[in-house]
Amino acid sequence: MKVFEKDAISLEKNGERRSILLSFTTDPYQIFDVRCQLTRKAIKILHDHNLKVSILTKGGKRSERDFDLLSANPELSRYGATLVFTDEKMRSLIEPHAAPTDERISALRKAHERGIFTYVSLEPVWAPDQSLALIDLTYEFVDLFKVGKLNYNSQQKTVDWKRFREDVIEKLEGYGKDYYIKMDLRKY
Repeated sequence: MKVFEKDAISLEKNGERRSILLSFTTDPYQIFDVRCQLTRKAIKILHDHNLKVSILTKGGKRSERDFDLLSANPELSRYGATLVFTDEKMRSLIEPHAAPTDERISALRKAHERGIFTYVSLEPVWAPDQSLALIDLTYEFVDLFKVGKLNYNSQQKTVDWKRFREDVIEKLEGYGKDYYIKMDLRKY
């Protein structure tokens, strides 16, 4: 953590305003972090140096332990969850070590109730109907939706991505929600 803190000091001195991403290539709330609490320590260091933090997780309840830190500094904090399935059997097959979808949705609601900016990453989209249903289940307490498609899997060839993109935009605009369509889906 000493190197991390040194980097945070340097970023603060250089006036960094972008969010530090925890973590978009892995999960900051993996099971081992319950004991180590490295994510909690990282959030404290970042906030101590006036740096923004953006969390993306499939950790569900495990992530709730840090809502006190995030809500104490809402101008520096964003909390997001990756949501892929409404079908729990599919979720447990494809995401066996992730928290159940309903647990992630509950964590989003709790974060929002504490004044934390919330967002959902609807990616990868395995089943468009499930992604659209996830919007219906969460729009009341999610501030931003990021939507991307499934890539590098034969399942992606069975989806009408143009229709899905149109449906997702219509639904999000109908709810008056902010959204970001990722490049891989934008081209449709």
